[in-house]
Amino acid sequence: MRKIAIIFMVLFSPAIYAQGNGGVEFGWYGLIPALFAIVLAVISKQVILSLLIGVVTGAFIFSFSDQSNSFAFGLDHVFDHYLLQALANKDHASILLFSLLISAGIHVMTKMGAFNGLVLWLSRYAKSKKSALLITYFLGFVVFFDDYANTLVVGNTMRKITDRFKISREKLAFIVDATAAPIASIAIVSTWIGYEIQLIGDAISDAPYPGMENGFSVFIHSVGYSFYPLVILGFILVLILSQKDFGPMLQFEKDVQLIDQKIEDEEAKSIKAIWAVIPIVILLFVTMLGIYSTGKREGGLIAAIQTGDCYKGLIWGSGAFLAVVTIISLFNRNRLEKNIVWIMDGMKSLFSAMAILVLAWALTAVLTDLQLGAYLGHLIQNNELSFHFIPAITFVLAAIIAFSTGSSFSTMGILIPIIVAVCLSFYSTTTFDLEIFYAAVASVLSGAVLGDHCSPISDTTILSSLATGCNHINHVNSQLIYCLICGGIALFLIILNSLIGLNLATTYLFGVASIYLIIKLLGRRSYFVLES
Repeated sequence: MRKIAIIFMVLFSPAIYAQGNGGVEFGWYGLIPALFAIVLAVISKQVILSLLIGVVTGAFIFSFSDQSNSFAFGLDHVFDHYLLQALANKDHASILLFSLLISAGIHVMTKMGAFNGLVLWLSRYAKSKKSALLITYFLGFVVFFDDYANTLVVGNTMRKITDRFKISREKLAFIVDATAAPIASIAIVSTWIGYEIQLIGDAISDAPYPGMENGFSVFIHSVGYSFYPLVILGFILVLILSQKDFGPMLQFEKDVQLIDQKIEDEEAKSIKAIWAVIPIVILLFVTMLGIYSTGKREGGLIAAIQTGDCYKGLIWGSGAFLAVVTIISLFNRNRLEKNIVWIMDGMKSLFSAMAILVLAWALTAVLTDLQLGAYLGHLIQNNELSFHFIPAITFVLAAIIAFSTGSSFSTMGILIPIIVAVCLSFYSTTTFDLEIFYAAVASVLSGAVLGDHCSPISDTTILSSLATGCNHINHVNSQLIYCLICGGIALFLIILNSLIGLNLATTYLFGVASIYLIIKLLGRRSYFVLES
């Protein structure tokens, strides 16, 4: 508790300024735009407006510095500098294009019935409650590249099968929700990865130290330290295999046995499953080929992927993905005009997320100008906070912000530039450890997913309720204890790895043991009666 208290004292310290490496003064005023963005988002639940106010506030503060050329107290720089540069940056534009192409392709595949065909083909193997839940679980890995697509496709289709085996909608909603963002957040190719590696890349662009060659390299190294996504995926699998539940979920599973649920007879439009498999395989292959071909191939496959141009790979892969999906749709007698409408509808659905993305980039630029990260790093060092405490503190802070705002993306946009800068401020000291740096970055990502899962205002939480036909409050209440327990295990593993110094293999053994013991001690069979 003492260390936690220190970190919050540090964040809100009244110190006036500290001296940066370049001799430029920076101070507590850099906290103001970040706090505005966080506090306003918590109060208003309007993430886009809150981020915009944070950018405006930061630009106003920076306008009083000697480095500013503003003519309107920073308001002109909000549009002609921060927002414009966020859009005009080549890497940023690559991410926007990749996200648009992926979203369009996913929408076309859903509309022409390719995803439904894949899901219905797999559903023929559902012979019991356990197998039906396992199919739902593993379908989350099939639709790995987008949490929205995962939630909507798997939830809408699998509820017909789970209803047949009298599996509660709350249980279905939990599995769909908990296999969406965790998988998308750590998948090598997803609509999340572009955003994540761009934030990391921007944060390390001015300090490319050994082991931090680019954002993609840091992301790959950090995946192993993303404890919460990996823990909750393991937790769900053990729950399904043991056929146990506890807390509110246990009661929902018992109650559904007494309810005569109406089974939906109307089949959604579907085509052969192969038409869903082919575009996904091409997306993966072309993306990885693009990254590999632009990297340093003389160092081997891993070196080529780590040094390759991930933005080109993502654009090549998503472009090939959309082209193949469109050709398949035309081959299945969907008119070109209809495909164009589907493509545009898919892109439109992403505009809100893109607005958050652009504003997060702009806020990152403001915080960079105000040297907030360097200031926090200076204060943390002066307060003698151990470098090894940063991952645990970061995980908790990210979870709180994501829970309050209901947005993983805005949480990552706010915290990654700050945490990276704080970590890099220790680079010249003897306490710096590259593995702890990777763990700190991973803690932002995994903490954001935890908070998003627990939040009743999260978009994926709401979509999970809608897609599975589950009462939203029931869904939030039934999965909350599961998410908090997995979050507690993840925090325990962070402490073991970062503070005590256990290697990853041993740390994960403790994680597996924790999951098994908790489910064994708390879990109870819900007395299933229908097995076929």
